[in-house]
Amino acid sequence: MNETNSENLPPKNPNNWLQRLKDESWEAELLVSAIAIFGTFQLFKVINWVTNMFIDWLVPEQYIVGYFISFMGLLAVSILVSMFVIHFLLRAYWIGLVGLNSVFPDYSLKDSVYSEIYTKRILAILPKLKDSIQKIDDLCSVTFSAAFAILLIYTYLAVLTTFYLFLYNFLVKFIPPSIALIPAIASLFLALFQSIFVMVANLKKYKQNEKMQIWLFKIVKLTSIIILGPLYKYLLQITMSFASNFKQNKALIRYVILFVLSGIFVASYQISNTNILYLAKTSYYFDSTKNYAGYYETENKNIDFLLTPEIKSDIIEKKVLKLFIPIFEHEKTIRKNTCPDFENNDSISKKENSLNNKINYLNCYHLYNEVFLNNIKLTPKYRKYYHPRTNQFGVLAYIKLSDIEEGEQIITIKKNYEDKEHNSKWNIPFQYITNN
Repeated sequence: MNETNSENLPPKNPNNWLQRLKDESWEAELLVSAIAIFGTFQLFKVINWVTNMFIDWLVPEQYIVGYFISFMGLLAVSILVSMFVIHFLLRAYWIGLVGLNSVFPDYSLKDSVYSEIYTKRILAILPKLKDSIQKIDDLCSVTFSAAFAILLIYTYLAVLTTFYLFLYNFLVKFIPPSIALIPAIASLFLALFQSIFVMVANLKKYKQNEKMQIWLFKIVKLTSIIILGPLYKYLLQITMSFASNFKQNKALIRYVILFVLSGIFVASYQISNTNILYLAKTSYYFDSTKNYAGYYETENKNIDFLLTPEIKSDIIEKKVLKLFIPIFEHEKTIRKNTCPDFENNDSISKKENSLNNKINYLNCYHLYNEVFLNNIKLTPKYRKYYHPRTNQFGVLAYIKLSDIEEGEQIITIKKNYEDKEHNSKWNIPFQYITNN
């Protein structure tokens, strides 16, 4: 009997578990979305750290590359934040619709509080509850794949570009810059060529041209392998899922546009909390007619990376002024022609050579870091110093104020190199008031 019953049972569908997972995925989506919203907001700190690293390590001529990487990263993170926030709101709305549908499976003319004529007309312009539930569910389900693709593409390209940037700075010490730039130029040319070829190959008269479409496949595959590396198959799988179903669900395009616009709005707000704009317009970032909070220790508590020298406050009551001048990593490259190289003396011990090397560095800092008080050049004694809050390396100096009169003062810091193109200057005003 049992054998008969088992024979009459319908065969098990091996894909039932996948369908069941699809039907119940909204629970995991909602949980992951809430966690992802919190996590992606933390990525803004990563973008800020990367930006500061570029300012510190890259020579100013390469700041535009750092700006591109940092800004694209900010935009990618902003789009991710928008995706997860919109997804969370849509999924919450979807849950509300599902609950409503379980109580009221459909609209009712008989039980309406309004007249039958009015109810019929208003219902004619409204979508069915089940249709809305299905559409919102579809939109929410594709959000994670789109977000995953954006995150992977940007992360890989950012890491690859940053690695190449530092590799280029290393290689130019041994080979001409034009040769070191060949991989970057070739990649940009290939990406540009692919973009143009894709547009031409998708014109109506070429869509059925077999040779053109085969060449399109070869070019896209080659470009994807070079630019996306080992991730190219997984990323193409996601992007082709969207592209191959474009005609079936064009609402997804409007959904993606909403993400991008929301991301641009978030990025435009968040950019002011970073130093990204400094990378874009270094030469005129500071206006000599304005005071900046970064100048003063009492006012820059929320600044995690100093772009300028720093004094204690805009009002100084003591007879000694404490001055911190940051020494950026890229200055090692710029000051090569300004500071003499240190040579070990074989007639003295390693310890003495090490001490002399440190003294040589301090002398070097004196050569190109000049300090003026009310246009009078000073010769303060420098000491190496790590800023306690930003952990930036620099030099510390103490300026005597007892010989000047009370009132407005201006301390000027200049970084003057052999190559004058890299020179920089800051005028820091402060009020000097004695307690006499």
